[in-house]
Amino acid sequence: MVDLKPRRGASATAIERVDALLSRLDPGEPHPFRGPFTRWPRSADAVLAIIVFAVSVVTVAASDLDDGNSFTWALISDRPAGAFVLLALAAAALMWRRHYPVAATTFILAVMVGWAFAEYGDGQELALLVATYSVARYAASFRHSLAMLIAVVLVSVIGTLIDPDQRVDLAPAIVFSGLSWYLGRLVRSRGDYLALLRDRAERLEAEQHARARQAVAEERARIARELHDVVAHRVSMMTVQAGAAKTIAGDDLNTAVEAMGDVEQEGRQALGELRHLLGVLRPDPDDPDNDADDLGPQPGLADVQALADHLATTGAYVNVDTADVPTGLPAAVELSAFRIIQESLTNIVKHAGPKPTVDIAVGSNGNALVIDITNTLTSTVDTPATTDSPQLPPSGYGIVGMRERASQLGGTLTAKRQPPNQYRVHARLPLAEESA
Repeated sequence: MVDLKPRRGASATAIERVDALLSRLDPGEPHPFRGPFTRWPRSADAVLAIIVFAVSVVTVAASDLDDGNSFTWALISDRPAGAFVLLALAAAALMWRRHYPVAATTFILAVMVGWAFAEYGDGQELALLVATYSVARYAASFRHSLAMLIAVVLVSVIGTLIDPDQRVDLAPAIVFSGLSWYLGRLVRSRGDYLALLRDRAERLEAEQHARARQAVAEERARIARELHDVVAHRVSMMTVQAGAAKTIAGDDLNTAVEAMGDVEQEGRQALGELRHLLGVLRPDPDDPDNDADDLGPQPGLADVQALADHLATTGAYVNVDTADVPTGLPAAVELSAFRIIQESLTNIVKHAGPKPTVDIAVGSNGNALVIDITNTLTSTVDTPATTDSPQLPPSGYGIVGMRERASQLGGTLTAKRQPPNQYRVHARLPLAEESA
């Protein structure tokens, strides 16, 4: 009996081959189209010169073709060798049309004048039309490109006066030369506009990254100052309690032991806060915003109600739920929680519009403090927008700072819109070091 089950190794090899094929077919991120004239300019111009020469030879030969006769290679072989030399010189000049467009066009004009004096007839204008396009496309000066257009028209007209076999009228000379020149200027203007847009986009992106880095740096400096104050308070308490324990150790050993237990507890909390402080940049002492005298008491969750009352004065409906907040929170966690709530309410005042409903819930979830702040607009998103209509608050650098605070404590923070008309900030701050 034949086993129809594929082997595991063979199946894996087939899947790898399919994945490799799909990866080759995947175009990846989109890139702007780059044609051969952009990828290989020198080679492309050489090929263009060869094509212009070949087409010009056929055109010159066909210009002597009488009505009713078919084209034969004898028409080409009957042309004088000087005609091929002049056509080759004009086509070869196109290889310098990018770097020296005015000089290349001037050289081709001289060749065309020689062609007229040699009385070689019609069919030689293709190189001149390409040169007219090139001088409009690549010449840095608009006046120079316009002067070359006028020179092209004049040479075309003068050629008909010198060579009676040329049948170029003034109107077609102006139309074809002007069309080639206009196409060149149009392509140049489009290229300049796209380059300007790319430059502006790169500059705006660089400025945005610089502002984001500056906002993060400023927030790190502020967090460092606040954590420094908290740690200094802990160490001061340890010093006082250790001194008291030393003083009473001889008379009341039990009380001294209790005092040293408090010192141990304070030391553990200070050590945990120091771990976070070590990863924060110290503020610049030359920074005028670095106020070393700002050593007042640090705010905590007990002050959230005051923030809610202040927000209510703006017309907002505020609900505060802190019933599940555990006691004995680390000072760094309580301070960061207060700052996150404060920044969220500040954003609501700035962006939420008139009379929003704000729900603030702070509680514990396992070994973490959980903060939920939701603001609901009184109008829905289906209401036609006006200049005075409230809009949901967009993300800004304040949210970057809140995420930085949560990250310094090993926590997370999300801020996003919730349809139809809500915006929610959710933060989770660990109460102790979490294992990876």
